[in-house]
Amino acid sequence: MKILILPGLDGTGTLLSEVAELLTSNHDVTVVRYAPELYNYQDLKSGVQASLPSDDYIIVAESFSGPIAVLIASESPAGLRGVVFVATFARTPITVPKFLTYLIDIAPTKSRLLARMAQPLLMGRWASPEFTMRFQKAMHAVPASTLAGRLREILKVNVGKHLTAIKVPTVYLSARNDRLVPSRMAADFDHTPSRVLEIEGPHFLLQAKAAESSKLILDFVAEFD
Repeated sequence: MKILILPGLDGTGTLLSEVAELLTSNHDVTVVRYAPELYNYQDLKSGVQASLPSDDYIIVAESFSGPIAVLIASESPAGLRGVVFVATFARTPITVPKFLTYLIDIAPTKSRLLARMAQPLLMGRWASPEFTMRFQKAMHAVPASTLAGRLREILKVNVGKHLTAIKVPTVYLSARNDRLVPSRMAADFDHTPSRVLEIEGPHFLLQAKAAESSKLILDFVAEFD
């Protein structure tokens, strides 16, 4: 079974190396890397669709990429056997006045200080100086305009109506200590043939709890074998 991992906001896939290595021991794993200039969900969806395997596979969608996986799975592509949603959402997890979204364009998205300040939200007590450096490097690999565009996409996304069209089994990995995506976001996925599995960990579940997350993913894949 092939496993296609869709990355978080940075889109580089570099923060997924540990979990990818753990999954590779049993399966053919591909970590998708988004074109650095793309930020629109529909454009990103088209890019992923162009690289879908021709044989059986599952999608693992982390955080930002949840809506992309929803859109793809709702179209029942050939070969798709299931989807693992990880600390993600089908509609925006944050509600802000529309005029504030324009401030994102002037936000210091690549600031080292901002990267350090974001760690309590992203990693909680699992944060480390080493991971903060990796996170900064990943963010610096993406144009600031792209990061701003992706943040705006999050603030306006709503693909909830597509959830009922998903026919393949799904699993939602919920981070018990997620300070970024509220746990109530998992309830939206009740419209799919889904079950929710909770893990003690932060929003960056695949990074902080790579071993536990990969085991649950492998257990899910084993159901198809």
